[in-house]
Amino acid sequence: MKRLERNLRESSVEAFILALELINKLSVQYRLEAFVLLFCNAWELLMKAALVAEGHKVFYRKRRKQPRRSLSLDDCLKRLFTDARDPIRLNIEKVEELRNSATHLVVPFVPPDVMGLFQAGVINYATKLREWCNIDLAERIPLGMMALVYDFDPKTQALDSPAIRRHMTADTFSWIREFQHSVRTQADALAERRDSFYIPVDLRLAIVRNPKKADIVLGAGPGGREAIVVRVPKDFDKTHPHRQKEVLEELARRLVPSIRANQYDILCVRRVYGVDARSRWFYKPKFASPQYSEGFVDWLVKKAEGNPEFFKRARQRYRKQQGR
Repeated sequence: MKRLERNLRESSVEAFILALELINKLSVQYRLEAFVLLFCNAWELLMKAALVAEGHKVFYRKRRKQPRRSLSLDDCLKRLFTDARDPIRLNIEKVEELRNSATHLVVPFVPPDVMGLFQAGVINYATKLREWCNIDLAERIPLGMMALVYDFDPKTQALDSPAIRRHMTADTFSWIREFQHSVRTQADALAERRDSFYIPVDLRLAIVRNPKKADIVLGAGPGGREAIVVRVPKDFDKTHPHRQKEVLEELARRLVPSIRANQYDILCVRRVYGVDARSRWFYKPKFASPQYSEGFVDWLVKKAEGNPEFFKRARQRYRKQQGR
């Protein structure tokens, strides 16, 4: 299972890097179609790696005389993003919709609202790759590759451009116009959560000195507000404020009395779920005991509330790993 998880994870990253390389080459005429195909493939592989890491199967039940099939992109989305209104899930579903149609249509450019959809998807992927796999995409590629290249010349990129119209059929033009409208409508409906679904195409890469605003930000929305922070200088006493004692105190305060956890339970959860490798949850100072984030506590509470035997199962799995 570990080998499968690793292979899925690494294949996902390779597919996503190739998607970025293609979308950032203005000379590639097929870059929209190529990007959406690789984007969806990368997300599907990443989600399967996350499911395998949690001990879930990623194959459908084998039918007699039928080839073995793994979970579809839609099934992975439903298992990992259970809220149908999650903006990250909506972003992937919208790109998937574009993939399913773009392979049958010839779209000779990347429309502005589509590029806004892609840009949010890039940031979402980097975020989930770090959260689920403890991999920083910025360490694999130049950071600038995540700020997608876009041609702002309305003569060549606007739908009402005669040059664009000459290269599209009437059906393609009508479909892409409706698709762009649906992207804007969904983005407006999401309000404050829109950044995970759509980032406006007037994207700018800015370097700022105020650490509260991050060293490197991808920024651009109405009024010049920041859209996404890519790298932030971390004060781990703020991002990971809890020692083990505080984690247990928080669990005792937030969970019903019948659910109890101790130091050994935390150790078992760390080992079984690979918590130490998830920088979003875990930080180990050089000369001090581990520190945990609020997100880790929230995750523990959610797991225990969903399954009162969560800590018991973690102990059993850890002992099985230890051969006891």
